[in-house]
Parts: sequence; structure tokens; C-alpha cells
Amino acid sequence: MADVIRLGIAGAGWPGATIARAAQNVAGIKVTAVADLIPDRRRKLLAETGATEELADASELTTHANIDAIVIALPNHLHAPIAIAAMKAGKHVLCEAPMGISLKEARQIESASKKSGKTFLLGLQRRFGPGEQAARQAIAKGYAGDVYHARASWLRTRGQPVGTGWYIDRTKSGGGVAIDLGLHILDIAWHLMGEPAPTTVFATTQRRFIGHVPAGSKSSTAVANDKAVDVEDACCAVIRLEGGRTLELSSAWSINQPASQNGTVCRLYGTDGAVEVYTPRGAILYRSFSATGAAKEAELKPPKVVHHVAMLKHFRNCVIGKEQPMCSAASGVILMSMIDAIYKSDASGKSVTL
Repeated sequence: MADVIRLGIAGAGWPGATIARAAQNVAGIKVTAVADLIPDRRRKLLAETGATEELADASELTTHANIDAIVIALPNHLHAPIAIAAMKAGKHVLCEAPMGISLKEARQIESASKKSGKTFLLGLQRRFGPGEQAARQAIAKGYAGDVYHARASWLRTRGQPVGTGWYIDRTKSGGGVAIDLGLHILDIAWHLMGEPAPTTVFATTQRRFIGHVPAGSKSSTAVANDKAVDVEDACCAVIRLEGGRTLELSSAWSINQPASQNGTVCRLYGTDGAVEVYTPRGAILYRSFSATGAAKEAELKPPKVVHHVAMLKHFRNCVIGKEQPMCSAASGVILMSMIDAIYKSDASGKSVTL
């Protein structure tokens, strides 16, 4: 491997552009190619990053001679084909979540990663946030004791993704809010709990506000043309984990709630304390509970390197063999198994055993 990892960006929308810009602040990584169907979008990112290779077809990055690694920031149904082709061609991969549109695709990626020996990192950016990293350090040090329960939610008052309409097409998205927002908030709670193996899942989904999108958008056109939209806009699940641990999950693109409740919640409960990840003051540790429930609060100090820069530094260290992927293909398969179980439970009305 050369001293500088030459990065190709597959998809110049917000996710791909954000990662490409962060790469400007990471030594040892250089964006050299950008692929996107929209000429103006890819050329804008080329100008911002100094990349010299411009492609319309993202699949061309997989065999490009001047690329060492690929960032996949494309619609969900393209994640697995591009990731698998890239690793077969000897490229390392940083892939936006989810791993694909099904558990089967996630397993195919895991198999390709094992066979190729190349780095696969699932781009779960919340793991690299300031509050999330601070919470992980405190829990790892045992400050909360044995963390046995978590509550995780991401509820938007009105926030159905618009995009180009693929979000509400199950053949391209793999599902609705559960595989979109739900996967990310599920992951951070599960990760902070130490990633215990899931054992059973009971879940329900709702489709109440699927048409609440900006008029004139491609999503609104899709809703108008196809009244039988087959993705959910809300999800609720209870996940039982090894050791009797439990995780409550809720997510919604649109729900009637006060504006003050719009956003994310992640609370972890342990035998010696509790951690709340998302507060105006950052992550907070609660300890020394009294008989009446009063507790001492401690604001948790985050590390200096956070967000996408931290993720890209980690990715580089994985590529050069200094670290193992924080969210490997194997971990991604477990996440997708929980999402898959959510949909199966909703369809059957029964708990699903993993």
C-alpha cells in the first residue's frame, strides 16, 4: 500500500460530499476520483477536493487503476453490488449504511470481505460523534456498571426523506424508516451496550404519514402515482439480547409530537449508573443514586477528533493494518439480522428468534 490511500467517491450527494470534504483533513488519504450521474454535482466536488478523475458510472471505480479504496454513498440497492465488485477487484471499501437492501446482501458482502482480505468498514457515523465516543469511553471504564437496558429513538416530527423517490421504493431502499433512521439509532445503542448477540425481536410498524412530503418533489410524485407505497414511516421494536439485556427502539420519519421532542434519544441503564448520550451539554453520566433517586451528574469529555474525520482516520488505520474495523462486515450482518427480524415480526405479529 502506498503512503497515501487514493480514494474514489461513489456518489457526490450530501453523504459522499461530506466524507470527501472530511478527507481533506486526514493525512494519508487523498480523493482522486468522483463518480456521480449528475455532471454539475460531481464537478463541484472535483473542484472542492482537487480530484482529477471524473466518472459518470460509479461501477467504473471498482476497477480503476488509480484507486485504492472506494466510498460508497449511493442509493441502498447499489451498496452490495459496488462493494462486492470493489473488493473482488482488490479495493478497500467504506460503505454508507445499510450494507444492502437485505440480510442476504449483507452476508454476500461479508463473504466478499473474507475472501478478498480487504477492509470493509460500514460507515455508521454516529459511532464517531463526540457524545457517542465520550459515552463509549465511560461505559468501557465501568462507570455505569453492567449496562443491561437501553432506550433509543429517532423521531422526526415531519422529516420524510425526499431524494429522488427511491426511499419509498422497497426494491431500492430495502424498507422505510426502520432501515433508514432506525438502523443508525439501533446501532449506537447496541454498540454502547457492547454489541451483545440479539436473541429475539418483537416489532410493529406504521404507515400513517407517508404522503407528507413537499409538493412537487419526486417523492410526492411517486406517492401520487402509487397509492400502495410499501414502506413504513414509523417503527417500534423490543429486542432481547444475550444475558437478559434489552433494547427499546423507536423511529419515525413523521409523527405528531411537539417540536421539542424532534430528534434523537439514547439512554443506557446500568447497575451502577446511567448514561444519556444526547443532551444540550453533551453526554452525561449519572451515578451515586440516593434512596430517593437523586444522582450526581458528570458531563463526559469528548475526544478532539470526531465525526467524519475520526471515521476516515479509523478507516485509514484499518487499511494499513493498525486497527480492526469498528463496524466490520460481520457486525453489519448482525445489525441487518435485527432489521430483518423487525420486518418479519411486523409481518407475522409474533416475536422472531435469531
